[in-house]
Amino acid sequence: MPEIWLVLGMCAVILVPFLKRTSVALPTGAALAALFFALAATTYTLVGDSGGTAVLGTLTIDPFSQFVKLIVILFAILVIAQWIITTRGQTAAGDTPDFLCLLLGAALGMSLMSSASNLLMIFVAMESASYPSYALAGFRKRHRIGTEGSLKYVVFGSAASAIMVYGMSLVYGMTGTLNLSDIASQIAGLSHTSSAVTGTTPALAAIGLLLIFAGVAFKLSAVPMHFWCPDVFQGAPFEVTTFLSVASKGAAVALLVRLLFTLGAASPVNSGLFTGVGVGVAILGAATATWGNLVALHQTNIKRLLAYSSISHAGYMIMACSLIALAPNTATAHTAITAVLFYLVVYMFMNLGAFTVGAAIAAQQNTEDIREYAGMSKRSPILAALMTVFLLSLFGMPGLGGFMGKVFLMQAMSDAGPAGFVLIAVLLINTLLSLAYYVKPAYYMYFTADKESRPTIFPSPAALLMLFVCAAALFWTGLLANKANSFAGAHAVLMQPANAAAAAPTLINGLPTVAVPIVDRHD
Repeated sequence: MPEIWLVLGMCAVILVPFLKRTSVALPTGAALAALFFALAATTYTLVGDSGGTAVLGTLTIDPFSQFVKLIVILFAILVIAQWIITTRGQTAAGDTPDFLCLLLGAALGMSLMSSASNLLMIFVAMESASYPSYALAGFRKRHRIGTEGSLKYVVFGSAASAIMVYGMSLVYGMTGTLNLSDIASQIAGLSHTSSAVTGTTPALAAIGLLLIFAGVAFKLSAVPMHFWCPDVFQGAPFEVTTFLSVASKGAAVALLVRLLFTLGAASPVNSGLFTGVGVGVAILGAATATWGNLVALHQTNIKRLLAYSSISHAGYMIMACSLIALAPNTATAHTAITAVLFYLVVYMFMNLGAFTVGAAIAAQQNTEDIREYAGMSKRSPILAALMTVFLLSLFGMPGLGGFMGKVFLMQAMSDAGPAGFVLIAVLLINTLLSLAYYVKPAYYMYFTADKESRPTIFPSPAALLMLFVCAAALFWTGLLANKANSFAGAHAVLMQPANAAAAAPTLINGLPTVAVPIVDRHD
């Protein structure tokens, strides 16, 4: 039902301009109505339904997927509110239905990503999320940087899709099925068969999985698939950048969790089949976090700074996801999934607040350069204080949600043994490293004099309300974190779907045999 409401909303925002072509309120109201109905449907499923499968078993409906959909849909509502408050005046009335339809389309694809349990559906979901995102990134059609960022996004996205589809073809060729559970069982069987001879997993299956994970890494903007992210964030409107920084990564993290969970659930006891996958994902997360923090040190544009910040935070979550493969079917895996869900909730409010402050300053001061935030503590003390709160939460200051998010990540890592302590060390080093660039905007706002006598900034009451809600959420998750973490833990439950109805291919000499019906060519 959430996805159906999003589709209906996409149709509605395109059709309502026929009632009044220049109206902005009609498509905006239609989009918000569809999102609220989708939110209600998600909430109902979250609390009143045990879950199941849909669309011929290609989608798995469980508490985990519904929790992620809740985050994506709620965040889409907040992003539309941010757009109304900050930059709606810069969007032509005729472009409003297109913008809202694309936003709903991206939310639809991201919702599907959280439930996809079939290779075909994974590809459809990722493309459904990517295509609207490409258009949203270049929505300011006469903005050179936005057009350049959108083009880079399309080029990198096309390459990532091609790589992922090729990997899927290899996996399908080895297993003869598109269902993730069947694929995991078949690969486990192939590995068990070949391990007696070579002690290794079949090369084609390993390469196929690697290429599939490369496609997911693109959506996560993980190193080395991250090059599109800073340029897209800088060129896109603030509301688009905000949406992509959280919703896109949240959906990709959910897909990564489902892939690792399904593969790990099929792994035989004491088997090292997916240990290599877990180690690889851990290294990917560590490299992503480190690279994002190092490059962020040199940024002066607030969008690019937060873009590299989002890369580093994606790295933290990827490191936690690696525990699902390193310790499958254990309490450690559940703790890791719970920590990731809690972190997504906190990250949503941190980024929404930071980008909203940046948008409010840019709207009145026409700048995204943090060096021009000089004297902000006197020109707009409320904005300066709130921005400092959001940046310190991104760093991990005690008392704020960002700190507890990292504590829960480290708690999950500590349960994974020596490998987990290595990840904790990487997380702590990167956290200390990130302090250098998170305090830069605060330094300019509080300790640098304004030599150009810039005018005072007066944010709207609606903008202040949104910012105070974000700040309150961060203090709540920082001081009363156990309640939010318990709620996340109650929904960190993934359903392991039954094998597909069709019989799995029979393995002969390690190779699958698939029955192909003989059909008269005239038919």
